[in-house]
Amino acid sequence: MSEDTKKAPEQKFGDEVQEVSNNFISSDFIIKSHELIEQGFKVYLLAQGTNSPYKGSRGHLDATNDVYKLTDMFLKYGANSNVGIILKDTGLVALDIDKHSTNGFQSLIQSGHTLNLDNEVWEMTPRSGVHVFFKIPDGVRVDELKHDLMAGVELLTDKVTVAPSIKLVDGIEAEYKHFGGDISECSVMPDWLVKMASNVATNGNKQNKRVPRYSIDQRINMMINGFDVGERNNQIMSFSGWLLGIRNIDPNLVYELVQKINSYSALPLPGKEVNTIFRSAYQRAVKRASIGGR
Repeated sequence: MSEDTKKAPEQKFGDEVQEVSNNFISSDFIIKSHELIEQGFKVYLLAQGTNSPYKGSRGHLDATNDVYKLTDMFLKYGANSNVGIILKDTGLVALDIDKHSTNGFQSLIQSGHTLNLDNEVWEMTPRSGVHVFFKIPDGVRVDELKHDLMAGVELLTDKVTVAPSIKLVDGIEAEYKHFGGDISECSVMPDWLVKMASNVATNGNKQNKRVPRYSIDQRINMMINGFDVGERNNQIMSFSGWLLGIRNIDPNLVYELVQKINSYSALPLPGKEVNTIFRSAYQRAVKRASIGGR
């Protein structure tokens, strides 16, 4: 047997090791996550193809801006793990416009607002919605901004999944796609968005009255399309409390309506959970009535 023949198996094994190493280093997910750290973000990993943490991990609580720690996480969970960033304390927010269960683009148009995405840093989500990134203007406190702006439109202030992450949509892999420059170089929130998210009174007077969590338009949308995934508990509580606040209304009718609307939802809550939320809303309504109003 020649020397060349003797060395062949060892060379082949070495080539495989080198190939695995090269594939790991060239992973788009790892490269992008390191770029995000360079932009000043803390990064965390999610299970491949999902927005869920890996079993045994702490999800966004494991977020880090240490490249070595992040690389160790990729080694542990896989080079193609989904990627998320922390928005809290960054001075940035993401406007989440849905196009799946509710058309947020249509909601914005009906409210008289449009976005020219050519001028923004944004990402297309797997279900053809968008995340548009904005800097919070000076003097605006992020903890005073509303999250639920209108049907299909939400303001994200804590964390967000970013490209090149993927999700399974109807059994097919769909990507988050990035457009524009670095997220850290996004533009400042437009005035109309600041006002929409800040509950700014439009009549020139200070706003002393309690601001409803959801607008009438949003509640009408609930009746038509059901409760939104990710907001079902809050929407059931708010919708129930709204109707229960009507004088002399039969709580049983409200309960039946809430159950009906829940059945319209893309992912209805179990009846037992709806019952628990409604009971809590009813108890609040009774307490509110006993002290003379809402």
